[in-house]
Amino acid sequence: MIDEMMILMTGEYDQYGKLCTRVMDGAAAFLVDRTPLQLLDDTLTYIGFDLRGAMSSAKLILGKKMKYPVIVNPYLGVCLFPVNSPHKADCIWFNPEHIMKTTAAGNQTKVELSNGYYIMVDLKLYYFNNKIQAARQLMQITNFLGSMA
Repeated sequence: MIDEMMILMTGEYDQYGKLCTRVMDGAAAFLVDRTPLQLLDDTLTYIGFDLRGAMSSAKLILGKKMKYPVIVNPYLGVCLFPVNSPHKADCIWFNPEHIMKTTAAGNQTKVELSNGYYIMVDLKLYYFNNKIQAARQLMQITNFLGSMA
């Protein structure tokens, strides 16, 4: 299950060539025997939703964008956004709540995380920061709409 302590996750092949998920949770990092999309869908299914519905909702709320953020657990306020296509094995999914600072490093972005680590992302700062903003906007709009119900 993905919870609010998860900082990021990405696809990683295990020693047998099977695509799994590397999860960074606080200072710990561990491998889960599910693909990133399976892990997202498993978490959503556990609380009564599904990945397809979460992606459709994000598209409806945010309009026409590519690589939508996804609210993974509305009860815990967990939203993740992909850096590139979610269908790519090396796609990194970030929890924007654990991003402390972003700085430009040429055509890449240095992302400082809440656990004191940093990761280099192959995306210009402007585009990466837009992804953070879209994820935060999705959470804000969803919370507002939920409070109106």
